[in-house]
Amino acid sequence: MNLNRFSFVLSAVSIFALPAAQGLELYNNNKSTLDIEGNLSIYYLRNKDFEEVNDGFSRFYFDFSHKMKNEWQAFAKLEWGVQLSNTDDKIIVNHNGLTSTGPATDSLWVRQGFVGFKHDNYGQLSLGKQWGVSYDVGGVTDWFEIFGAEASGTYNFGTDGGFSGSGRAEQAIQYRYYYQNFSFAGQYLASEDELHTSGENGEELSAILNFNNSFGVSVIYQTPFDIGLGIAYNKAKIKLSANGQSTSKVDDELITAHVTYRPYGSDGLHVAFVYTDMKNHDINDVGKIMSKSRGIELFSAYRFDNDISLILGYNSLKDNSTGEIGSDGTFHKQYYILSAKYHWDEDFYLYIESKIDNSTLAENTTSLAEDATGIGMMFTF
Repeated sequence: MNLNRFSFVLSAVSIFALPAAQGLELYNNNKSTLDIEGNLSIYYLRNKDFEEVNDGFSRFYFDFSHKMKNEWQAFAKLEWGVQLSNTDDKIIVNHNGLTSTGPATDSLWVRQGFVGFKHDNYGQLSLGKQWGVSYDVGGVTDWFEIFGAEASGTYNFGTDGGFSGSGRAEQAIQYRYYYQNFSFAGQYLASEDELHTSGENGEELSAILNFNNSFGVSVIYQTPFDIGLGIAYNKAKIKLSANGQSTSKVDDELITAHVTYRPYGSDGLHVAFVYTDMKNHDINDVGKIMSKSRGIELFSAYRFDNDISLILGYNSLKDNSTGEIGSDGTFHKQYYILSAKYHWDEDFYLYIESKIDNSTLAENTTSLAEDATGIGMMFTF
């Protein structure tokens, strides 16, 4: 591997991987290795109506690697989500912690699981449940502790994005290749899944969606000026049944672009901006399909020398539907995020995060469009 490619891989890892310690090495015989890594997070959340102690994005995972002949290497990953504090889900935050079918009822559930092989010169191939290639682009703003990640199209239809392939893709076949400062990726989902959607309170079935023929591609370029540029496209065929009527198959499309400045976790300033254009890719607050929608996410952070980080963010998911099928274009999820962290240690930090909500809902409800503040802590290993 040449120096330029190695530098790019390190940059990509710093952008897309959680800021954690090097992990715990469980086994290493100079040919095969087994490491365990993860993080545990919990926070106190309050708005004008409720207060609760809730789970952050707690998880742990095992990384496997094995050196083979001719400089090939096999690898695998098993990741589980962990529920530390049982709650009744009165305050709806976002979909980052969801399993593929909704809130986890168990204390432990699979977030990722895949196996693959790679070579420095030929790229890598992997199969299983894994982050979709569009998340390479849309995931650069997914760093908030409590809120956020609701406008990039990653966690669509109230899931972890597994069915469409934009989040933790189900039954995914992926190929990735690195060339100098470029990263190329392609993905195909070998699955056909059915998803039932409903309104916020789940009282009435709104739609049934059948997914198949999903694929995605992404390209990322890391410029010499600490600026990253990325674009991704994800497409799935869905068949929609709503109110007892069926439609022909339509395209679920997601186009995502990002601009970043410096890797996440850098001292000083870091900025990430994501823009998405979506067709039939998500639902509004009452469970109706948005035939057209637009998303904007911003994550900006400044880490000072005294180990304090100040963070400013913005999420906007605008429904641009005409109302002929599905939603009527009323819905606009929009809020600002203000946050601060104290990095007591590189493996442990305290945080406070507030959401200032200015959303317009299709239905006059209160659990989505209101301000909230959380205080919590994160331990990584």
